[in-house]
Amino acid sequence: MAGRNVPVHDRDYIAVMPEDEIRGKVAQYRGWIESDRRRGLETHALEVEYCYLAEELQLRETRKRNHVEFMRRNPQAFDDYYYDAN
Repeated sequence: MAGRNVPVHDRDYIAVMPEDEIRGKVAQYRGWIESDRRRGLETHALEVEYCYLAEELQLRETRKRNHVEFMRRNPQAFDDYYYDAN
């Protein structure tokens, strides 16, 4: 059976979406996928959109974690950049 109409998000748009909006859409799409599977509906289009959103969220979490680790290991990095620029 055919599934629901899926809102398609451009990758450039996803890249600038607020993180809380991405989290909300990931949860929403996950719920839709589970619901549609139980009802025997097609979920491929939902899964594709879910993957794009989840990937962006994962990239942001990894970037944030790497930044925190970098700043922990290089506490002078900000000071050197900031004071050398002025």
